[in-house]
Amino acid sequence: MYLVHLHLNAPQGAGDLPHGVEAALAEAQPAVELAVRHVRAEADPVVALYMRAPDLHTAEYWAAAAWRLAARRTLGAGAWSLLKAEVPLLVVDELA
Repeated sequence: MYLVHLHLNAPQGAGDLPHGVEAALAEAQPAVELAVRHVRAEADPVVALYMRAPDLHTAEYWAAAAWRLAARRTLGAGAWSLLKAEVPLLVVDELA
């Protein structure tokens, strides 16, 4: 299982991501176990996808493909741009 972050860029004047994006991501890609939106006040939103995939590269690729399909299927999401789909580097304090 991989955690992939979709970094999105909002169109000018947009508020939050359109409703239904998370469900559309799961419908677009069966490897998506869970999609969670992280709305950050200081930046554009990030959608976290928990993906079942054979390797990291495939997880990132499938996540980006899922976004493209979900954006076409969700009213208002087509104007949002995908900046990157990547597995985040997580630092565990106990190991640092």
